[in-house]
Amino acid sequence: MTCTIKGLTQPICLTLIYNLSSRLLVDSFIDCGNCELEASLDPNNRNLTVKIPLTIGGEVTFTDNLQSGCVTTLVELTKQSKKQKK
Repeated sequence: MTCTIKGLTQPICLTLIYNLSSRLLVDSFIDCGNCELEASLDPNNRNLTVKIPLTIGGEVTFTDNLQSGCVTTLVELTKQSKKQKK
């Protein structure tokens, strides 16, 4: 018999670094936790850095011989609170 845990969610921050001169993706990585949607440009090396807040979800299944497997069931933009203008 298997045991499945459903409904697992985790906020993550996806960071993409793209070089505008070469038109190549320089790097990408994720960090656990929240971040704000933002973009910045380094004028020296022309790298555009974009941070994207995402929520990922999934489920984990354990089998009789204690093997486990996971399935991603959700990838969506994390809802951002609206900043008020002064």
